[in-house]
Amino acid sequence: MASLVLSLQPDNPCNTTISDADGKVLYSVETEQGDDTITYVRNNDDEVIASSKWREYLPDKVTIGDKQPISLNDWLHKSVIPFVDEITFKDDKDRKYKWKGWSAGNSLELFAADDDFKNPIMRFIKPQKDYTTKPPTLTTPAQLVFTSRAEELRDTVVMSFLFLEKTRRTRQNSSQNMADVMRTPALSI
Repeated sequence: MASLVLSLQPDNPCNTTISDADGKVLYSVETEQGDDTITYVRNNDDEVIASSKWREYLPDKVTIGDKQPISLNDWLHKSVIPFVDEITFKDDKDRKYKWKGWSAGNSLELFAADDDFKNPIMRFIKPQKDYTTKPPTLTTPAQLVFTSRAEELRDTVVMSFLFLEKTRRTRQNSSQNMADVMRTPALSI
């Protein structure tokens, strides 16, 4: 049962505002581009709680709170089994969690070891649009739906979701771009 629903507006893990049901902004996410591209996650006190330095060929470097920067893969561990779209991590109390649905076309869900990873404690709901209108209108924004268990580590859930979703969408778009290129006929001169 959902105990907290947060809305992302717009549905962009790199530049968004995350609000509760009353419209109170709990997190803001902004990506700055310069010599480096860095995504910053701020809480409602405007404190940077995490950042991610984008890297083209290696996993992004993330900084959580005042800890030293680490590779995203050192924090969020991908399955070594091919075609398994699960990512695991541990919280500060050494409790284990598993993100599922990381592959293209899926939606991320977070599970906890407490119940042997059976029931999601947080799930991402994609935005809903009404296609009977022209142009289509947004009826429900993208949402993060938390159980009380997920609320115990809300900051960690939000940070890990944002960084994974950014990587998932980048991979998906890259794959789509490659597919588009492969379908493009050669130019004749």
